[in-house]
Amino acid sequence: MLCNHIKVEQCVERVPKTMFRKKQDMEDNNLFLEGNSNRGKPSKGQERFKTFCDECDNCNKSLMCLTCGRILCGRDDSGHAIEHFEETRHPVVMDCITFELYCYTCDDEVSLDFEPSLYGVLKSLKLLFDREEVMEGGEGPTINANTSPGLTNVSTNFATKLHVAGEKKGSKKKRGKKGKVSPMFDTPFQGAVVIDCTNPPGGVASSSSSTEIPYRPRGLRNLGNTCFMNAVLQALACIKDFREYILNLPSLEDYVEDEKIAQNGNCFLTDEYQKLLVSMSARNFRDPTSPNEFREAFVSACPRFRGFRQHDSHEFLRYLLDQMHTEMRKCRNLPEMPDDKTTPISKSFEGTLQSSVICQTCRNVSNKMDDFMDLSLDVPRVSKARYRLSDCLDLFFQRELLEKGEKPECSKCKSKQTCSKQMFIKKLPEVLCLHIKRFRDNGGKIDTLIEFPLTGLSVDDFLTEDSDEPPCVYELQSIIVHIGYGCSSGHYIAFGRRGAKWYQFDDTVVKAMETSNITKQRAYVLMYTKSTRKP
Repeated sequence: MLCNHIKVEQCVERVPKTMFRKKQDMEDNNLFLEGNSNRGKPSKGQERFKTFCDECDNCNKSLMCLTCGRILCGRDDSGHAIEHFEETRHPVVMDCITFELYCYTCDDEVSLDFEPSLYGVLKSLKLLFDREEVMEGGEGPTINANTSPGLTNVSTNFATKLHVAGEKKGSKKKRGKKGKVSPMFDTPFQGAVVIDCTNPPGGVASSSSSTEIPYRPRGLRNLGNTCFMNAVLQALACIKDFREYILNLPSLEDYVEDEKIAQNGNCFLTDEYQKLLVSMSARNFRDPTSPNEFREAFVSACPRFRGFRQHDSHEFLRYLLDQMHTEMRKCRNLPEMPDDKTTPISKSFEGTLQSSVICQTCRNVSNKMDDFMDLSLDVPRVSKARYRLSDCLDLFFQRELLEKGEKPECSKCKSKQTCSKQMFIKKLPEVLCLHIKRFRDNGGKIDTLIEFPLTGLSVDDFLTEDSDEPPCVYELQSIIVHIGYGCSSGHYIAFGRRGAKWYQFDDTVVKAMETSNITKQRAYVLMYTKSTRKP
């Protein structure tokens, strides 16, 4: 539900210093309840946070007023947040842990059309509640990033001031005393980045070059439970041919006859995606880039992704590819697009499945063709010592018997008959996207380790007899992994190959990985590309 009871200029830019001091005072005086988890009694493995209320100290749910920044408790505690609304008429609050928005005037969970502007609020909330990837300063002197000649290649979006300390061999970054957060972080850091601030002997530090700093892909900032989006964007960026095409694609505005067609607000999603890829591919920056403008265009095209709830990365992937495919179909004479049906998206990701239904009475065969962008594979329920990706594929393509209430009508017998049904691949995609169905309908998760090959994946056994596809194998390019206990929570990361190296993408943090670590991951989505063809 879109809410208009608050405007962007009425919102705080970040958590006020008074809230940082409040938490620090509570920590000093041991006022936190034992096991406070923000949701009552925590389940096994649930992450715990020290939530608090500015009025009554302890609570199970902390809500921050977007107008003044006070953190108060919800209805299930002492109800100080709604009392604050009745006194001040400040309508919208944000859950300090889930980042969900609630409007007391609408009396419902809401979304706002200026959500990207709340980035500073989210980052400072994460810092206040001791959460994830906020970078810590050192213990050295304060250095102004705009004036110090010792800083090189500092992003303009980075914090105005940094604490810098020379790193000692074997030293580790520390947060200081447990639970302590200095109010100086009222202006949170915008990304996790390591900067060499040491002047060379006798002069000013020179600009870094690609020969001095090894290339490493850029991370993406988390805009508030957007790890599902970041993981997909990084996984897609590892598909070289697709990435290169998008990077060299001209603006769609030049190829659309009717400017109103396929536009999302003031921009095309495909154009914003290209701009983001350009930023992600920049070699002269080591700090993370922000997908703010891309996300704004995406939620405009797909409103169900508004707000700061956790979403399914596979669902996001489908919506993203479908939207870009739809936009490209409205174009005329787009490069490498012979007609308005076949787009670069469909050429890369689209294959064709054939469903064959055979009547067990008259042996009549009925074939139906369906295009697919990915295959959703069940995890085998049979107890085995080891599960392989090939087991999931065998289960997807195995023959099943349609009987009793599932009997289809035979076109030859003119009545419902027991039939067999089996799926085959008629046309192979260039990029084979495999989705492992790990989430149960009841909210649980199947966390079984499924072994998958890095190279040499063959699906030739599942081709139709009359398929025109020559034998080929697939090579793994990227995977998406979900860490957690259910689809509505947890955290998404990606692993992808750039050249000969594998990297782990965890929002702002990007690091090289050994190949042996890749096969140990519990993959949720795997992206393979056609490689060498068999002789």
